[in-house]
Amino acid sequence: MSNTELLGFRIRSVWQQIKRLMNRHLTENDGYGLTGMQFAIVSYIAKESAERDVFQKNLEQKFDIRKSTVTGILNTMERDGFLRRETVPYDARLRKMMLTNKALHAITNTEQVIDTVEAQLSKGLTEEEITTFLNILEKISKNAES
Repeated sequence: MSNTELLGFRIRSVWQQIKRLMNRHLTENDGYGLTGMQFAIVSYIAKESAERDVFQKNLEQKFDIRKSTVTGILNTMERDGFLRRETVPYDARLRKMMLTNKALHAITNTEQVIDTVEAQLSKGLTEEEITTFLNILEKISKNAES
């Protein structure tokens, strides 16, 4: 079996294509200089912070990325004016993520990018095929955890 036929290789290859597609759409639609991952983080924080405080650990778990990777992304986003980290009164060790107005405007102006990318990715697929694919991905994810 060649490398291009291996399951993990194909998944990584498709993921790279999706990242490039997302970043291209964000650039074309004034994504405020956000990358796809940064936009995903901003969207997550916006959604979750309405219900509860969001911390770096939440991002590590949600996006299944290492602490050092999240730290780098958050440092860049803080430097670029998309978020602030503030201590919480109940535990001085914790710093919750707070979006700036710049980040909130970016969400408003780029939410259609997600819809556009999703439409392009699912073009020609039936609901049944999408459901089957998502079920298979879930099984692969669980297999990778063990």
